[in-house]
Amino acid sequence: MSGTPSRVERDPTPPPEEQSDPHALVLAAPSPTGGHCPRSREAHDGTATPASTGAFLRVAFTRAGRSPPGEWVRAAEEAGADVRVVDATPCSSVDVDADDGGTGVDTVVASDPANLTDLGVRITDALADMDATAGGSSGGSGELVCCLGSLTALLQYVDLRAAYQFVNAVTNRVATLGGTTHAHIEPTAHDRRTTDTMASLFEVVTEPAPADGALEVVRSRGR
Repeated sequence: MSGTPSRVERDPTPPPEEQSDPHALVLAAPSPTGGHCPRSREAHDGTATPASTGAFLRVAFTRAGRSPPGEWVRAAEEAGADVRVVDATPCSSVDVDADDGGTGVDTVVASDPANLTDLGVRITDALADMDATAGGSSGGSGELVCCLGSLTALLQYVDLRAAYQFVNAVTNRVATLGGTTHAHIEPTAHDRRTTDTMASLFEVVTEPAPADGALEVVRSRGR
C-alpha cells in the first residue's frame, strides 16, 4: 500500500435519477454512529433525514467496525428485519454464531481475513438466511444493505486483485437479492491505482464534507 496518497477527483455529475440507492464506495472509515454509511439517495446528497431500511449485513475487518450502528439496528427492528455481522477481524475469540448483548444482532466469525474462500461462504450463508427471513423478496424501503468495513484493513491481508474479485463477488450477490452494497476505504493509505481500482466496482464514490461530515458524491457513473 505504498505510493502517492490518493484523492479521487471530484465529478459534479449526480447519480442518475432512477438510482435511488446505488452501490457506493465511501472514502472514509466506518463511523461507529453510522454517519459514513449511506442508506439512500438522500444520504448521498448530504440530507440528514434517514431512510428506513430492511436487513443489514456488516462485514467487519477491524475490531472497531464489529458493532453495527445503533440507528441501523433500530431501523431494522422497526422493519422486522435481520441485522447481522460477519466478523473477519484477526484473532477473534468468538468462533460460533452469537447474539450481540441482547440487541438481536447475529454475529458469525470467519476463520481469517486472508481466507477469502471461508469469508465468502460466511457472507453467502448470512445473505441466504437474511433473504429467507425476508421471504425471498428484498426491495423498496426494506431492501437489504451490505456494509463492507474497511477495505484498507482487508488490503493488509490480501493483494489488490484478490480484494477486487472478492468485493465484486459480494456486490453481485447482494444485487441478485435486490440489495445494495457500500464499502469503506481510506484513500490516504493507498496510491491512486488502488483507490481507483476499487472505485470502479461502484456506481458512486462519496466522501464526508469537511463542514459537517455529511456524505457527498465526488464521482458517479451509470449502471
